[in-house]
Amino acid sequence: MNDLRQAMLLVADESELPVAERIWGTGGWLPPDQREALDWLTLAKVCGWGVSIVRKRKNVLIGDLHGGSRWIVLTGDPSSSLSETTITWLTRRLAEDPILVVVRAPETGSPLARLTGASTTSQTVSGRYLKWFGPGAEQRWDCRKVLSAQTLSLTPDTAMWVTLDDCPVVAARRAGRGLIVTLGFHPSEGRDTDGKVTALLIHLLVWGSSKPVAWFDFEGTMVLRMDDPGGAQNVHLKAWLYPKLGESDWAEIAEELKRRGGRLSIAYVPGWVDDGDSERGRLTVRGHAETRIPGAVHPSPHVRYTEKTDGEQRLCQDYVGEYKGIQTLRAAGLGDVELHGFTHMHPDSSAWAKAADRYATVAWFRELGKSAEAVLRKRPTRTHPIMLGINALHRFFGVRPTTLICPGDEWTNAALEYALDAGLHFVGSYYLAVREDNRFCWCTHICAPYLDEAHAAWFDSGLPVVGYFHDREPALEGIRWITHCLDDWENVGARRFIDFRQLAAAVRRQLHLSFSEGTLHLAVTNHGAPALVQGQPFNVYVPDMVLPSTLLVSQSGKTSMLNIDVTSKDFGRGVLPGSPVGQDSRRFRRRS
Repeated sequence: MNDLRQAMLLVADESELPVAERIWGTGGWLPPDQREALDWLTLAKVCGWGVSIVRKRKNVLIGDLHGGSRWIVLTGDPSSSLSETTITWLTRRLAEDPILVVVRAPETGSPLARLTGASTTSQTVSGRYLKWFGPGAEQRWDCRKVLSAQTLSLTPDTAMWVTLDDCPVVAARRAGRGLIVTLGFHPSEGRDTDGKVTALLIHLLVWGSSKPVAWFDFEGTMVLRMDDPGGAQNVHLKAWLYPKLGESDWAEIAEELKRRGGRLSIAYVPGWVDDGDSERGRLTVRGHAETRIPGAVHPSPHVRYTEKTDGEQRLCQDYVGEYKGIQTLRAAGLGDVELHGFTHMHPDSSAWAKAADRYATVAWFRELGKSAEAVLRKRPTRTHPIMLGINALHRFFGVRPTTLICPGDEWTNAALEYALDAGLHFVGSYYLAVREDNRFCWCTHICAPYLDEAHAAWFDSGLPVVGYFHDREPALEGIRWITHCLDDWENVGARRFIDFRQLAAAVRRQLHLSFSEGTLHLAVTNHGAPALVQGQPFNVYVPDMVLPSTLLVSQSGKTSMLNIDVTSKDFGRGVLPGSPVGQDSRRFRRRS
């Protein structure tokens, strides 16, 4: 029988992961003590592991204490937050279940220290070299920055698993059928300092497990994100003027992606706002001159706007050609559109058109932030920019977006809750909000440097990186700007370029690996995930057995045999097959 429990049981203070709130985290940087549990939760989600949560309320645990098939992770200060009752529960779980418990190091002489066999000392160590002595082969992570940790005092029956410059900072002790692992550092502080700490934590969970584990392989993976196609802000905002990319430009971008086997997320703005000023330019919609109405919103794919310069006219904003170029790129399986608001501009477009500062003040070009909150609060759901944008993308592209990119990186939690209700999987900013059931969880593990900021450090964690840019850079500097940036990323370790649709297709699935009756079985559960548009690599680890070259995969009610590239006795790699180009979009059109 397969163990159908979630892989990880996370024990967290109820103030960090409050039941009543639908948005966990802020999208900005939070101190480590305010997101320790959230960091563990999102790390598990990105790896493909399910998580159940038990909350601490005044040192009393609330929730299903039987959860967690492989790991129990306890967050918070163990010396002040773990009661004798909690320690008794842990001891019982370890006695009954071959499970791995992870906890920060307690103080010497505390009740928890008697269980862990490891406790803090008065000494700290700083260094760059992490070395693994736990299960499996020795590993070493050379960090780019200096890490700090407390050295551990170990009882004779406790094994040293990790050293920092030869001082023990992670230890493990056998307890009943399970293991309890002690960390001499705050895991979120370590993640902030160096991505290699995240890689170490994944390694610890996998190789510390006594059961088979499968997880997604995102080594060297970059999500490509281009903002602003379709929007009118490049016409109206004086500080942001530039011509739209033409059909031939998009063909060049498609060639770049094709050459690298990559995909691009195009954060598209489907509503084009008219200022109503015929003296500034001439507007055609669907090929016909349009009556100019200040604040009117037109479908971006139908717009051509001819600016007037010194009495002369020149075509510089061809949204029709842009739309055709994007459609050609999509048809070739090289990317898809995502939601960048409806107009990218303040939802009261009539007020914008009357304002004296309408071409100069950036706040007029923010659709979902605090400045728009009062207007949006009065709107019914069907006329909210998120719903209007989703419906427009379906109408013009026949696709349901996976990700919301908030215009100008400004939002309110109320706007994000609209995105949840609309079924979106991600919210993209500098960090990435990942959907977990009916809430968004801000993930600080996945960052979005600008596309011209290539550096190998972004890949140190082994998790995806988002490389974002605007259509402004290639419009002003040429498509070669993209070429040079992608070359730079490949030179520092990028080996795969994907889009948000592919990432959602992976992260919204869970992997559960088990071994029974001589067969290794990978169960892939789909939690509303879109189809895999590309094959998705994953890793497999099987402790205390020889990894077979095939495994049985079951997903969506179907089973098949999948080949595994066995690289060592107990470790290998596989690829979940992708769907034909456009299959997911066709299904959505038929449903609609």
